[in-house]
Amino acid sequence: MTQAGAVRQSQEDKRVGEPQKPWWWTLLVQLVAYAGLVALACIPGSGNTTSATFSFTAFAVAVMLVLFEFFSPLRDLAAGRVIAVVLGLCAMVAASTPFVGTLVFEVAGRDHDLSGAAVVCAGWLAAAATLLTVLVVGGFLRQMLRRDRPDMIVQMGHMDLDGVAAVCASGWCFLPVMFHEASAPDAARMAVLAAVAVVAVLLAWVGRQWVSDARPLDGARCTWIGFGLLSVMLTGGAVGVAALVMWLV
Repeated sequence: MTQAGAVRQSQEDKRVGEPQKPWWWTLLVQLVAYAGLVALACIPGSGNTTSATFSFTAFAVAVMLVLFEFFSPLRDLAAGRVIAVVLGLCAMVAASTPFVGTLVFEVAGRDHDLSGAAVVCAGWLAAAATLLTVLVVGGFLRQMLRRDRPDMIVQMGHMDLDGVAAVCASGWCFLPVMFHEASAPDAARMAVLAAVAVVAVLLAWVGRQWVSDARPLDGARCTWIGFGLLSVMLTGGAVGVAALVMWLV
């Protein structure tokens, strides 16, 4: 490579690798997203999965999913992003209806004394595990069927992270239920919420390293928004698990 070519390549790497905004911009995105989700969860009646107010949180999660895919900082192609959206929407269906939870207990042949929201949460957890398994296996097969597989590990990793974030985001649907419906004692409720907050802080800190190491695809738009939403969406997985824990304690 000539000196001019090396300089041009270095400039391209710098342009692609540097974030468009400082890290604290991604932190601002996270704070805005968290504030919006908490505000929606505080609406009276939003904890009832059959109420209209519950759909406000679900709609916010869907908007977050679409925005993340539009401003995605991951090196995932259009097909991978479409798959992530489909998986995320399937997880949201499981988080919004009792069908999956009821089916899980019927297939297992076990009786339960859980409330309707707890059944929904258990069904969501089972659906999320199934969807993530499909994501990993399908991503591997997709790479194996390709004739040319440059950077296969990187592409699989980014595709899997894209899908994991989309599935985990649906866990935010249970935040209103945690505030209004879960029957855990106040001390247990505060402990679980504190654990979710710790996860959010840790992911925000890890996100700082993601921003510094980022090498998004050419033409990626406002990746700082995508990085901010990525941490929020992954935290949704902790919210879903925490909601189920609150019913079990």
